[in-house]
Amino acid sequence: MFDQIIAETILRKDSFENFWKAIDIYLFKTHVINKKLFGVKNLSLLGFRRSSAAGQQEDTRADGNLVELVAGTESDRFEDDTRTLLLSRGFEINVEKLNHISIDRLVQCKYDGAIVLNRLLPKNINVFQPIDVVCLIDFDSTSAQLTCLRKDKVTSLFPTFAFELQIRQEEKFSIRCQSTDTTDDRSIYWLREVLLERMQKWMESSVPTNATGTSTSSVRSLALVDNLEEYNCLFNELKQKYGLSMVSIWPECTDPQKFVFEDIAIAAYLLTLWKKERVATGNEHKLQSFVDIGCGNGLLVYILASEGHRGYGIDLRKRKLWDLYPTELKVDLRVETIVPSSTSLFPDIDWIIGNHSDELSPWIPVIAARSSYSSRFFLLPCCAYDFDGRKYQRQNCALSQYGDFLNYAAEIARVCGFCVETDRLRIPSTKRTCLVGSTRIYEESEYINQDERIKAFINERAKPDKDTDVPADGESMHEIWSVGFKPRESTEKVRNCTKIDRSIVDKIVMIVFDELLAKRRIPVEFSERNWNAGGTITLEALVKTIPQEHLVALKAECGGLQTLLRNNHQIFRVEAGSVQIRIPTKLSETTEAVRKMKKVKNFKPINFKQRLCWFFANHPDGCPLDESECRFNHGSAESSEGL
Repeated sequence: MFDQIIAETILRKDSFENFWKAIDIYLFKTHVINKKLFGVKNLSLLGFRRSSAAGQQEDTRADGNLVELVAGTESDRFEDDTRTLLLSRGFEINVEKLNHISIDRLVQCKYDGAIVLNRLLPKNINVFQPIDVVCLIDFDSTSAQLTCLRKDKVTSLFPTFAFELQIRQEEKFSIRCQSTDTTDDRSIYWLREVLLERMQKWMESSVPTNATGTSTSSVRSLALVDNLEEYNCLFNELKQKYGLSMVSIWPECTDPQKFVFEDIAIAAYLLTLWKKERVATGNEHKLQSFVDIGCGNGLLVYILASEGHRGYGIDLRKRKLWDLYPTELKVDLRVETIVPSSTSLFPDIDWIIGNHSDELSPWIPVIAARSSYSSRFFLLPCCAYDFDGRKYQRQNCALSQYGDFLNYAAEIARVCGFCVETDRLRIPSTKRTCLVGSTRIYEESEYINQDERIKAFINERAKPDKDTDVPADGESMHEIWSVGFKPRESTEKVRNCTKIDRSIVDKIVMIVFDELLAKRRIPVEFSERNWNAGGTITLEALVKTIPQEHLVALKAECGGLQTLLRNNHQIFRVEAGSVQIRIPTKLSETTEAVRKMKKVKNFKPINFKQRLCWFFANHPDGCPLDESECRFNHGSAESSEGL
């Protein structure tokens, strides 16, 4: 049937066993190689076995019309018609509902094959329509045949003809089509240059794992979302309502393209989960309430409140964006410092949200558990902290710090009595795994006993230091859950060496400069001027030349000496832990680079000769460049217009 080779490659030995894992990635995560797609929604997965009556004569791959016959059915009757078709051909159909949508797991369950129906969901729903794709899996011949369910709806989201992915003789991987089909260059190019290369990479590389060490070939993002189409439509709707307007007024120094659309995606996820919860409980018209602990810029609170949910955000300092939200909505954003205690409970709130809540992240499940039996939580952790507010110390060296903390946070939630669900969000961040606790594993009558378990776990993990103040009379350990917990300061310190006394900075700069000049070196281009460019010294050696009182001032700053020298980049060049004097660049060379930069969006003009040349004023040999070629002023009133 598939007799024409589109592309073929020889595989590395031992990669054959990863074929079905690679098929899992391609079938259920098609968006990773097709950027026009938002995701994949599985509509049907039927595993089948060859019946003993049919013997081994029935070959799904040899039966050339089977995939075409299956593809000729309507999507709303697909499963029933496919069952009838397979039964008529002598196959036994799996009647049990599969717990995991994974082709690789079907192989392990001794199935002979499977038929999959997926719906490809486009990112731009205004341009593209969803496409239904059927795939016929045959484990005996190690092949997967794919085609569109409805040929009349084929777009650039998927090849316009049927094709087959197959392993031959455990060494060759090929992509084939039917010689009788009409092909197109765009699809052929994509199959040959994109899909072939990616499938080979997935098969020959080690099986990918997530942050917690679990294989990700069959793990899909948004697993708790039942209807991906609905989520995708809601996400696009929220982007239109809030995206562009928020980006246009964004006052923070952070990237609005990342943070705005990340919070929109989180809002879409929560709104979808909450709707699912209301349908399940029969309270479709009672919207959930929430509190966002560590709400930051407050955008998530603004969106959820705008969509009708009662709630508020808490953070230890106000952000610029807070004043820019529409006054008619009255977005409730509060400046408070939360210390985990009996005063930090929210008994009237349905959901406790911890979105990058930093040192409060391990406390989110505890606060939810102790607020009320009906409280639920959503936690999207970023930085890893323990109960005492200190950085979390990794327990399992086989995992990353982030992965080990995810396991720790899940353990905390289980100790708190939650049935913990883990999901991966579709957001522009590497730390996108969330924990959801919506149900309890104990009865409400066991609440007191469960709270004792929580208390014992916290006390074990957050043992106070000898120097920690003990609560005064009237303050019980029950009121303050962790004596050693220290929240961050409400004022964010600038720690980039810009707050050090200028006289100290000048002294350190001259000490380093003199040390470099002592290693005399004359560059060839400045040999006529006999200009000393100095040598190269390691940062470690330079630190030893700095007086102790100056080092104390640097110690309080992130980066220390290295940061200070990089702040003075017009004088020094810091690379790979070593320092040397930066040779001045000619104005003519810089001007050419600036002309190219003008084409960059948001380019800001650069004014030269506005500041005095440091080398002209401080180098024993002066500046190696003539004043006309130097970017800085040599003491004259000359200045140039911005380029």
